[in-house]
Amino acid sequence: MDYDRLYYRLDLEPGASEADIKHHYRHLAQILHPDKWRHPTAASMRWADDQFKRVKEARELLEAYWSVHHAPPVSRAALSVAQAEELHAQMQSLLAQRERVRAELDGLRAERTRTLDEIQRMRTERDSLHGELRGLRDETDAAPPGEPQAGAGQQAVDAQVRSGGARDFLFAKFDDPSRGWLLTLSASVFACVVIFVVAHWIAGLLLAPIARFEVGRWLTNVLQWALVAGGVVLAFGWGWSQRTLYRAGRAGREHAVALPTDEVCRRVSAALRHEAHYGAEWSIDSYETAPDDSQFSLRAVMRFSPGSQNGTRRHMVALRCRAYTSGAAQTALAYDFSVAAPTWWLVPAARVVRDLRKRLDADLGAPR
Repeated sequence: MDYDRLYYRLDLEPGASEADIKHHYRHLAQILHPDKWRHPTAASMRWADDQFKRVKEARELLEAYWSVHHAPPVSRAALSVAQAEELHAQMQSLLAQRERVRAELDGLRAERTRTLDEIQRMRTERDSLHGELRGLRDETDAAPPGEPQAGAGQQAVDAQVRSGGARDFLFAKFDDPSRGWLLTLSASVFACVVIFVVAHWIAGLLLAPIARFEVGRWLTNVLQWALVAGGVVLAFGWGWSQRTLYRAGRAGREHAVALPTDEVCRRVSAALRHEAHYGAEWSIDSYETAPDDSQFSLRAVMRFSPGSQNGTRRHMVALRCRAYTSGAAQTALAYDFSVAAPTWWLVPAARVVRDLRKRLDADLGAPR
């Protein structure tokens, strides 16, 4: 029996006398006895009762030993040196085994993280491929009036698809959060250098006969910087419009909306009614819906001319929107834009696309 532990229960050092045992037992009994306990909650009463029983048991066992031997109980023998060294070796082995297990667990966690990242990347690529295939399928379907038709216009459609794919690839690199800023800065510097070199060559070619005069040199510099300013405005305006069209196309990829299909159709129609530009409004060219309102497809067009409120509207922006019910109070929505405008009117067309895309994202929720 471990008599040392019995002494510790009575708050005594091992080897204390019989009188000390009785004295400490009485002192603890005054505190832990159920009739003396000052915290009468159910949990504390159970604890005090258990402690009182343990103290009483320790006192009885120690007094029984004293009554027989008339001497304090002998403490347990200490471990020998050999036993201590064996226990130390076992402890070191267990510690080494724990470190190996911990390293294996860390490796499994890292492998799981890499697997999850790979799955997420594959899902992203799958969604991107689905969007591209859906766009190709829509482009090859029968186009509405005013767009390239099949047959003779198939080459134009193919060229548009190829240019859109190249644009998406390029601006996907620019929107990369890790190094997109560096690519954008590099492209801007390169464009400025090219514009400056071309402007210098054109100004020197046009005003070469009078370049040897003071006035000729002054006119050459003026023309050169005017060409540089115009080139910068056109180049950066074109780049901004292309990035805007790319972001609109990316936002319009099929995504889930936490609304029923009829509510999605109502909000899309409301967004079209409230987005007017350059004196022109959106008009719905075609609209198709299922009898049970589980899906719909519409095409809306805005024809406009910047700077002219009532003039001939030659430029066109078209919106194609498709949606179908994908779950309880959930709709799968996809939309895309097409622009029919010359290069120098791309900025106004991109503004039309940007404002409508922001309105749709605000009313329906931005895609994740």
